[in-house]
Amino acid sequence: MRVAIAALGLALMMAAPATGRGDAVPRLALWIEPSANLPVLSTREGVAAVLDKAKAAGVTVVIPEAKTAWGLVTYESEFAPLLRSSPIPRLSPPVYDAPATWYPQDYDLLQVMIEEAHRRGIRVHAAINVFGEGYTPTQTGLAIERPDWQAQHLVYALGVVPSSRVGAVAFVNPALPEVQLYELAVIHEIVSRYDVDGILLDRARYPDATADVSDDSRARFERWLGRPVPRWPEDVVRVDSDRVIPGPLFRQWVAWRAGIIQQFVRAARQVVRGERPDLAFAAYVGGWYPTYWNESVNWAAPDARLPFRWVTAAWRQAAVAQYFDYLLVGLYYADISRAAALRARLPAWASVEGGAMLARDLTAGATTPVGSLLLPLYEGQPERFAAALRSTRRLTGGAMLFDLVFLERYGWWNLLRP
Repeated sequence: MRVAIAALGLALMMAAPATGRGDAVPRLALWIEPSANLPVLSTREGVAAVLDKAKAAGVTVVIPEAKTAWGLVTYESEFAPLLRSSPIPRLSPPVYDAPATWYPQDYDLLQVMIEEAHRRGIRVHAAINVFGEGYTPTQTGLAIERPDWQAQHLVYALGVVPSSRVGAVAFVNPALPEVQLYELAVIHEIVSRYDVDGILLDRARYPDATADVSDDSRARFERWLGRPVPRWPEDVVRVDSDRVIPGPLFRQWVAWRAGIIQQFVRAARQVVRGERPDLAFAAYVGGWYPTYWNESVNWAAPDARLPFRWVTAAWRQAAVAQYFDYLLVGLYYADISRAAALRARLPAWASVEGGAMLARDLTAGATTPVGSLLLPLYEGQPERFAAALRSTRRLTGGAMLFDLVFLERYGWWNLLRP
């Protein structure tokens, strides 16, 4: 770990500004989540068979997770917990025992993925789940081992509780310098040792609007605000049984958090470009920007038009679109057209078409949005999936499909060609 941090410091000192590159944008990208695909991914033959199908279907970029939402890594790390040591079994299809009991001990999944993808002319953009560091059902992961790193949530009827008691993914607090250094060291370890073609950030965000309400975050927020917050956390946020209630300082609160994320994004790009100026640098964000105060990521361009009441000057200053070559924008909507969403009494942006148009407006030329589709929304409806894919390709810079496991399960490889 000390070696990684020292190398990280050198990379940050040597980093030079770099602009985004249009040639980094995937025409068709395929996400590969380790947990759902592990039996197939655990052999070179399995990886090769999947990539043969991907090549035939026109996939230009694969996005394997080098670091999972639980904080486990799929490459040979000197300090991060390895996937092969995981004590977490999978209880939903594909069902398997804990990888620690069967996963090959000398197998480097990321290296195999790179070798087999490059052999077929497919690029590899390694995904890093940034602030996810634990699996709460089994109380496993770095967040559990380092409780002082955990994000602290405000929970109805319970008060302030650690992230390991909220949801399946235990988040760490993005504002802690030691947390940021750890995540940057993971990024540096990958780009300095592996021939990846790009780095893609996922979960580079806050878990939700109720975090982080720790004493540490209070002190940092007060310094940013320039005055004490007399009632904590009520002045920034309250909760009842099913909703978040903004406090009088809520708009400042979400903007401060967005600034923390921007700080990390800028440092991550420096690490990537300082080591490998040729690499693509990208991120996944949810397409529901009108409610993205929840995650506190301003993925719009700095000069984008933002007609939302919760937007402040500080929120605008925390924009991150300009730091990325492209953004995967989650268009995770069942309705394809804006008209269909309106008929369902939803906002127009809550559709593949409307969400793509919103993403295009918000990024405003600062980066390229790539529409991303969640395949289970169209299960049993291949014609609707094909229509969603056409819409995404028409309105954004390309398309990303989540996930490999569903393409295989539904047998939809033949639908991917334009």
